[in-house]
Amino acid sequence: MKYFQLNSSLNSGVLDARLSVRLDVKQYMKGVAQGDNVLCMPQGGMRRRDGLRYVARYAMPMRPVPFIFNAQQRYVLAFYENAIDVYRDDVFKATIATTYLTSELADIRYAHSGDTLILVHENHAPALFQRQGDDVTWTLTDVGFIEPPQHNFNDANSPAGADDVQGVDFNGFTSGQLFKLNVGGIDTEDIAYAGDAAEADNANQMQLSIVALPNVAHETVTVAGNGGSTGVYIITMGGDNQDDWPAHTGRATSGSSSADIYTNTPGQTHGVSKKEDAWSALRGWPRTIGFHEGRLWFGGSTSLPTTLWGSNVNDFFNFDLGKSRVDNAIYRALDVGQFDAITGIVSNRVLQVFTGGAEFVITQSPITPENIAVRRQESYGSRFVDPVTIDEATMYLQRTGRTLRELILGDVENEYRSQTTSILAPVLINDPVDMAISVGTDQEDANYVLVVNADGTIAAFNTLRSQLVAAWTKLETNGAYHAISSVLDDMYFSVNRGTDYYLCVSDPDALLDQSVLYDAPNSATLSGLDHLEGDDVSVWADGSYMGVFSVAGGEVTLPRIAVDSAEAGLAYIATIKSMPIENNLGAGFDLDASKRIVKATVWLENTLGLVIDGHTVSFRNFGESVLDQPATPYTGKKSMNLMGYSKTLQVTLSQNDPTPMTLLGFSLEMEQS
Repeated sequence: MKYFQLNSSLNSGVLDARLSVRLDVKQYMKGVAQGDNVLCMPQGGMRRRDGLRYVARYAMPMRPVPFIFNAQQRYVLAFYENAIDVYRDDVFKATIATTYLTSELADIRYAHSGDTLILVHENHAPALFQRQGDDVTWTLTDVGFIEPPQHNFNDANSPAGADDVQGVDFNGFTSGQLFKLNVGGIDTEDIAYAGDAAEADNANQMQLSIVALPNVAHETVTVAGNGGSTGVYIITMGGDNQDDWPAHTGRATSGSSSADIYTNTPGQTHGVSKKEDAWSALRGWPRTIGFHEGRLWFGGSTSLPTTLWGSNVNDFFNFDLGKSRVDNAIYRALDVGQFDAITGIVSNRVLQVFTGGAEFVITQSPITPENIAVRRQESYGSRFVDPVTIDEATMYLQRTGRTLRELILGDVENEYRSQTTSILAPVLINDPVDMAISVGTDQEDANYVLVVNADGTIAAFNTLRSQLVAAWTKLETNGAYHAISSVLDDMYFSVNRGTDYYLCVSDPDALLDQSVLYDAPNSATLSGLDHLEGDDVSVWADGSYMGVFSVAGGEVTLPRIAVDSAEAGLAYIATIKSMPIENNLGAGFDLDASKRIVKATVWLENTLGLVIDGHTVSFRNFGESVLDQPATPYTGKKSMNLMGYSKTLQVTLSQNDPTPMTLLGFSLEMEQS
């Protein structure tokens, strides 16, 4: 009995093998069992991924980082041990010395501000990488903080502190008269004077009012009468309040205008703070960074892994708490365990803070020292890989290293929820080490999240929430993907082969990896292949696949007079394999029945090479008009008759040669014995 199946959409991507019998899952008919070196398209099909054009070779690990001055002036920076190389339009421009070690490269975080890239790493002082007016002049200098944040570490390395002791003298006050004290430049709320005889009551009310001030730690402030001196009170600032405070003053706010409060200086002791710079070579430096609402934010350090700092508004290197006014700096420790270090800061609709144990948001806008409230949303925890924002969500890698999650505002509860995007294809995510996004190019309007795994593969996620597109595929290369970065609509990769690391860029005109593209070489000899010396490379020339050639002396010679355009590089195979195909012929699903695919029909766009279950599809016609001419990329339907029965029915579409390929969908004619 014959039956038919149409797969008009593949935008559920690769599905886990454990879904092989889940015919009830709606994604089943839109998914595939294997999708290697292809990308899902939001329209429903799959295409061969772009090749990787070669830019440079390094004899040590290298990490690409973007530097975007504007849409026309954009650079890729190659970070490697003790140096940064600058490239513009993939042409080398400059080298700048650094002190970053190979082991530290993956943990460098950065934020852009005009012609400056701010770099942070917990082992290094924050640094400014700056363009000095042209492509070849750059500087790397430590940030000169106007006022770094202060912290009392309260250990053997802390400064020896001393209490600040000084007096205030009330003159001409009557019982019930209101006054304010001024401590460190900030007024208390109104306090009612209880009269000269009520010394204990006055001292208690002043103590409560002082510790309520935003610039005073809520402990170790004592206020006491001065014994025989009527109206004189001694204020002692101890503990976390130890510092050389300015003179305490005050003023009457009701009653007699002759009432006065003045500083009583005899016996005053100038305090010494136990606080020190929160960041230093001893205590460690900030490890994450971001901008939000006109502030520069730092998150976590070696000694303060769960602390969040926000600069003064529009004064990025000033972390002075001042008088806790709305534009002053912010200093907040998160309510998490000691080992749940901050792993990422993201400016989305709200400020989002990721830690090793939980996800937080700060929803106030604007955020001020007084209103800041850091609210825990979920408790999955994230890896120390920068989260990315795409398709209205913030994507982050869960601490376990097996899941990509998205933090997104819920439609009903108005809370941020973290949901998995990889539940249908968890096998593709394996100990991720890097991540970047592509939000469309002049060739394609697709959103991709690319996750680099420790095993050298990339899990590619195509997302378009409005069209219910959520599709994973797997990318491999000759060697291992090592790191990734997006520079606007260009994707740069560090690829490891042997002991070398190659800086490459994804190129829609490329069909090969680590390749060199030639425009009108007017020769049969292709040079500039020193980075592939001794390798067997594939060559695509004048619209045709030429075969495999061995590189010698940095070049290959083709068996023809000359070529007008060409590409030489390393080949990769693209494979699409359907999910097991079952059909209900009326009596239910018979999973044990023998069946076969009689004919497979594929819908193609601009395709030149395809193999269906081991059978090569022809894309050439006979006739004099096609002799010595490249085949024209084909758009339309191609059919292939197949043979052989099986109890697990699947069809495999593959591409062994470097030729263009886009699969829009396929239909199968089958029969069951």
